[in-house]
Order: sequence, then structure tokens, then C-alpha cells
Amino acid sequence: MTESTSTLFNRLSSRKSGEALLKKKLKEPTFAIFLQEILKNAEISAAQWIVGADISKSYGYQVLRGERIPGRDILLRTALFLQLSLKETQRLLAVGDCGALYPKVRRDAAIIFALNQKMTLLETEELLASLPERSLFGKEI
Repeated sequence: MTESTSTLFNRLSSRKSGEALLKKKLKEPTFAIFLQEILKNAEISAAQWIVGADISKSYGYQVLRGERIPGRDILLRTALFLQLSLKETQRLLAVGDCGALYPKVRRDAAIIFALNQKMTLLETEELLASLPERSLFGKEI
């Protein structure tokens, strides 16, 4: 069983137990396993995710096998398709090693708004286009 966050914080506060914890390799779920769990909890198949988040079939299965980690925009499309909360989206971005949504960045603020309003991916794209901000389907800079 994995330790709770508060238990880990307590162990890190002591020099002896903190050093022991740091030397022990922490088993964090890989991104592929994390995404598979999200899809399972949402009762969404891999094929439904690939279509719903508008990802190429081969790339999607590479992600699910752990061969690739998707970029930030694909993770945001995934969050919008799955109707994840802002907190769940931030966790998805963190596990995917992508930057968190930051409300002082106008594009991020628009996406935060879309997540909070449970907007669809298409509605979010229309919002971004109206601002105008870069699409979730454009090239990442």
C-alpha cells in the first residue's frame, strides 16, 4: 500500500527517515498507468479516448503502452474530453511533466474557465479562437 502524502511529509521532516526515504526509489505510477486508470474510472475505452481527444490512433496506443508521453495540448484535450475538474487536470499535467495551468496567462485562464464551466473541446476551441489565442490543435511553441 502506498503511503499518504502527510506520512511522506512527516518522514521527510526527520533527518534519518528523510534520508532513508530519499535513498529508496519512490514508485510513482508511469504516465501510461496513470492515464489508463483515469480512462478506467471514467469508463472510457482507449479507442473512445483517441477519437474524443482527436489523437492519431498509432500515437494514442504508443502513449497507452508508455512509449510516448503526450504534450501539454493533448493532455488538455484529454481533460476537456473527459470533463476533468481543474484539480484533476492539474494532476494530469503534473504526471505528464507538463506545466500547470496558470491563471495569469490568458490562454491558460481561458482553459481554466472552460474546465470550470464543463465546456466541450469544441466549445473551448471556439472560445480560444474568439480571444484570439492559440488552438489546442496547433503546434506547441
